[in-house]
Amino acid sequence: MQGRFFLQVLVVTCIFIVAMVLEIAPWPAGLQSFKPAWVVLVLMYWVMAIPNKISIGSAFVLGVVWDLVLGSILGVHALVLSVFAYLIGVNHLVLRNLSLWMQSLLVILFIFVLRLSIFFIELFLHNANFHAQEIFGAVASGILWPWIFLFLRKIRRQLGLR
Repeated sequence: MQGRFFLQVLVVTCIFIVAMVLEIAPWPAGLQSFKPAWVVLVLMYWVMAIPNKISIGSAFVLGVVWDLVLGSILGVHALVLSVFAYLIGVNHLVLRNLSLWMQSLLVILFIFVLRLSIFFIELFLHNANFHAQEIFGAVASGILWPWIFLFLRKIRRQLGLR
């Protein structure tokens, strides 16, 4: 039983690492605004699927690592991801029962609000610029949500995560 637990933790950690790598991977200049929020999508799935194992603490640690990787002000992404994980965790039963297209619309809204809140925090701390093209990345994330949801659900069921 103990070996299975370590396998589950290892797989979930590897999935977050892959999401982090996809997040920092360069895109062509013309398509940069269409870059999905991979870390947020993966975090949203795991908080909805297993909120007793992946929750606010996991989101905080992931946010600190994300801040370190991006070289941004330490704690900005951690704060925003923690609040995001709390909102998803509190409403995970409702969100699970929505259809995938409705979840996709909520993903678009959540990611746009998340990017807007990161902008406001950075604006408060120092001079920051907001680009209206941020909504394109949120839309791209919403379009990708059904495939990410189904892929991660398949992995979760194969691992027996509950």
